[in-house]
Amino acid sequence: MKKIFVLLSIAILLVGCPSDEDLGSKSLCVKNMSGQSVFFWYSYDFNDYHFPNVSLPLEIPPLITGAGSGGCVGNDVGQYPKWDVVFSQLPAGKFSIYFFDKLATTQEEWEDIRVNNMVLRKDVTFDELKNNNYTIFYP
Repeated sequence: MKKIFVLLSIAILLVGCPSDEDLGSKSLCVKNMSGQSVFFWYSYDFNDYHFPNVSLPLEIPPLITGAGSGGCVGNDVGQYPKWDVVFSQLPAGKFSIYFFDKLATTQEEWEDIRVNNMVLRKDVTFDELKNNNYTIFYP
């Protein structure tokens, strides 16, 4: 009876746990290989600010993330995104991420970055992202 209870409990847990398909893929990792701290941003609105629309927003984005040298900084596009769904929303099938040398903390600093093009942008396809184990390298 005890064995049946254990087996039944395991079966219920396995059925109740989300599959890899339910979870989606992997969380995005940004790996800074420059030896300097950098900051990065990408739009969670996948129709805007991704290739071919590569302009930066007029207002400073609320979620600019810092990445120290060497380590991998995780940043979910939602938790465990379904990357095929994300990429299906991108206008040209490329995910754009923007890198900055300094963190803009005021609208004036953001305007300086935006107007003076003080940014490095990387555009990746779904295949490139998968082939790099969901890691985008800087530079």
